[in-house]
Amino acid sequence: MELEADYEDNRLVFPGPLGAPLNPMTLTRTYQAFAKNVGLQEAKIHDLRHFHASVMLQNGQSMVLVSKRLGHRSVTTTADVYAHLLPGWQKEAANAFAKAMERG
Repeated sequence: MELEADYEDNRLVFPGPLGAPLNPMTLTRTYQAFAKNVGLQEAKIHDLRHFHASVMLQNGQSMVLVSKRLGHRSVTTTADVYAHLLPGWQKEAANAFAKAMERG
């Protein structure tokens, strides 16, 4: 391809055609058009971040790992936003502790 030599790999998730940062509004408009086509009228691109974190937590990933992936400075920030997704975490922790005590 003749533009291949002009491409600059900046290791971006959403690069522009030549590898430079994509204009955020371009990505936003593209996402909103896609969301509208599938019936999600009020979807925002930031919703994907919440979806990612929610799926990870509901599938057993640690709050610390999710916090790191989201780039939060503190796991407290992540917990403040997402702790409600872990309704059984207190019971699970108590059961794990009880099993450990039974083993000695």
